[in-house]
Amino acid sequence: LTVEENLKVIARLYGLTPIQPRIDDIVKKLEMEDIRHKLTRKLSSGQMSRLTLAKAIMTEPKVLFLDEPTASLDPDIVNKIKSFLKEYQRTEGLSILYTSHNMREMEEMSDRIIFLQRGKIVAEGTAPEIIQRYGQRDLEEVFLKLAREPNGP
Repeated sequence: LTVEENLKVIARLYGLTPIQPRIDDIVKKLEMEDIRHKLTRKLSSGQMSRLTLAKAIMTEPKVLFLDEPTASLDPDIVNKIKSFLKEYQRTEGLSILYTSHNMREMEEMSDRIIFLQRGKIVAEGTAPEIIQRYGQRDLEEVFLKLAREPNGP
């Protein structure tokens, strides 16, 4: 299937109407005009990430779960995805549960941050709150400090 055909399948599965204007809008917002007729098996990892994100937001969810959405992507694609997510969150009131090992990205993208260790919350708050609480310079140092504590803080 092509990118556009993939989006049509999602729209039909969820009973979304009108289909074409919705697809056109998402394709434009995620800058996928040049790949909309491309077969998905020929997409780069960055293009596939944008398609995956497009399929996720097709249904206009209230909460979006993203697991390492920018891992292994070129910096220009990372910036496009982050810009899109920030704008979409602001305009659509979307809540995003965003998991990542990239602490700089977490600091940039998150209102609130939770650190998990062995399935338990070991730290939570805003980035500045967590940094101050653990007496570190940034979230990456907090992450490393928490990772060194085998039984949590």
